[in-house]
Amino acid sequence: METKNSVESYGTYALTNGKKWLFNIAQKMPKNGLGFKIGLILRKLVLMNRLQIIDETQFELKLRLYPLDNLGDRFLLFMPKYFEYDEFQLMSEYLKPDSTFVDIGGNMGIYSLIAAKYIKESGNILAFEPNPKMFQRFELNRAINDFDKTIKIQQIGIADKESEFLLVFGHGNLGGASIVHENTEDSLMIKCKLLLDVINEQNIKQIDLLKIDIEEAEPLALNPFFATAPRELFPKIVIIESDDHIDFEKLGYQPMIAKKTRAGNMIYKLNDKTTL
Repeated sequence: METKNSVESYGTYALTNGKKWLFNIAQKMPKNGLGFKIGLILRKLVLMNRLQIIDETQFELKLRLYPLDNLGDRFLLFMPKYFEYDEFQLMSEYLKPDSTFVDIGGNMGIYSLIAAKYIKESGNILAFEPNPKMFQRFELNRAINDFDKTIKIQQIGIADKESEFLLVFGHGNLGGASIVHENTEDSLMIKCKLLLDVINEQNIKQIDLLKIDIEEAEPLALNPFFATAPRELFPKIVIIESDDHIDFEKLGYQPMIAKKTRAGNMIYKLNDKTTL
């Protein structure tokens, strides 16, 4: 279908004619409940013949998306104002050319690609995606946007020890894979490492923003890091999906928002005046 990092093939799966028209309407929907419902209807119409691959531009990025097996891709295509829209706005405000961004659970790469719009080669973007299929999609999206020199991707997971873990896939959603879910027939063994070890290997001295979405395995990845890392390595801002069992207040963080975003994330900011 396409070769790994085949930039030349981008555009092969672009929407055309009526499907393109419906897609354009979806982009103009307001950021409210009615816009969300209309977006769902338009998405159903476009995908009714089960399009497996779509090449489209979103957030000024060229993207190859797989809407049938990745929930994030489906939202990103037709309801971008509901797909981490608030998180992307925050990134545009806080990330600078020399910032360091860490992306744990990179999926198809959208967070790192957004970060690369603001961070240049003087900064760092380090992403982790252990799922081989998602890793390949991430690599392709990185290549078609010419971010090979900006974004570093490692095909590993982050956990509480350097070992192999069973990655269990979510039904119909490759982006929902987790190392803490119960075993099913749809799973594979992946390599995981400690976050602090990788940060030290990359000679990273500070983290301006860390995003983590690894389907309830967030405590397994972050608690050992916070327990052993020097405070100067604590991320200044954390975007996290599952914050249960991580005492951010005790660690010196305060929430930047009163409740979770539309995408189900909490956002925390490190209080520089706090000492542990």
